[in-house]
Amino acid sequence: MTEKQIDRRGALRERILAAAEARIVSSGASALRARDVMADAGAALGGLYNAFEDLDDVVIHVNSRTLGRLQAALTRASQGLENPTEALRAAALAYLAFAQANRSLWSALFEYRYASGRRMPDWHLAEQAELLVHIVEPLRGLRPDWDRDTLLLRARTLFGAIHGIVSTSMEERFVGLSAEGLASEIGAFVDVIVAGTVVPAGRPIS
Repeated sequence: MTEKQIDRRGALRERILAAAEARIVSSGASALRARDVMADAGAALGGLYNAFEDLDDVVIHVNSRTLGRLQAALTRASQGLENPTEALRAAALAYLAFAQANRSLWSALFEYRYASGRRMPDWHLAEQAELLVHIVEPLRGLRPDWDRDTLLLRARTLFGAIHGIVSTSMEERFVGLSAEGLASEIGAFVDVIVAGTVVPAGRPIS
């Protein structure tokens, strides 16, 4: 492939990703259709397969871009915060704010149904795992006695809990919280988790 062909392919990929992202924002990931995306990108339907494996591959790359923005938002929120409790609370509230501001793209990370049996590429799984750093590091500050496996397990559990609160509330499930009280309740939830995690004064770390 010549340099000119590589440049053309790269430009086509960007147009397809921009078109798919815009469609997800306007109509949701479940309504995404390859024909619509390619029409918006100004290319023939067959051009999709010159740039990506298939529509699922396009969504994976759109989700990758969304994860990058989410990662940046969490980093900005907790930057310079040395207190573990403050860092956890900031990350949780930043996650909520991102979900509220980017609802369709955020939902695509969790709701899009890929082809049955499709295995996510390792690079995309690594991107997902990087989000846990914003929980693992504060937890390490709270419980330096926990080993790596325990930290990762507790970080996944805490992420799942916060995500569940955000998800049920944004979907307006009957157990969800109102938009007005959601941020304060997530902050209070983090405080409860921290209180149960910190070793009480006088008790030896085990």
